[in-house]
Amino acid sequence: MALPFRREAEETGRLLALSDGVIAIAITLLVLEIAVPEVPAGTPPSIVAELVFEQSHQFLGYTLSFLVIGLYWTLHRRIFIHIEAHDRRIVWLNLLFLLLVAFVPYATSVFSTYPNRLGVSFIAAVLALTGLSLASLWIYASRRELIEAGLTSRTVGIQATRFLISPIVFAGSIAVASVDPTWAMLTWVLLVPINVVLNSRLVESLEEESSPQD
Repeated sequence: MALPFRREAEETGRLLALSDGVIAIAITLLVLEIAVPEVPAGTPPSIVAELVFEQSHQFLGYTLSFLVIGLYWTLHRRIFIHIEAHDRRIVWLNLLFLLLVAFVPYATSVFSTYPNRLGVSFIAAVLALTGLSLASLWIYASRRELIEAGLTSRTVGIQATRFLISPIVFAGSIAVASVDPTWAMLTWVLLVPINVVLNSRLVESLEEESSPQD
């Protein structure tokens, strides 16, 4: 019979189930933070469009946080595709990641209420820390050799770079926000082409590993 701690180390199903549940709730809470505007009595219905337009920062915050949480969920899934066993530190690093994910709806609310230097810097800091916790999870697992055998150092490095790029961009946007919050938000768009390039390189590396060697 396998030792209890060994069976526990090989079990990842409950870890993933908890992670998926927390992430799903966090994404749902994002839209619940957006309240339907109330039309004052005696005002024409045409004012509704104006009131909705005034919520543009709420929609921006919702879209940004939804996409980033979705990206982090994809990267989290990629980690546990390759992890074959885990230890207590993996569990606690994963809980740290979930703690920060669950905090994203509040950060989004702050950004939506104060779409200035404060709000931009606050949400960027939370998203940077969330991404950093995910990167730490991957780096720790790869160094402790808890990931599947056969992954080359190139593949592991590309994965680490992809995990780190989001916190780097968000941390950089905090510095930009001190000059111009609008430009800081525009830097977040850099995540799209950078992730596309890194994902392409990752796919190439994985295909090279799976191709038969002469």
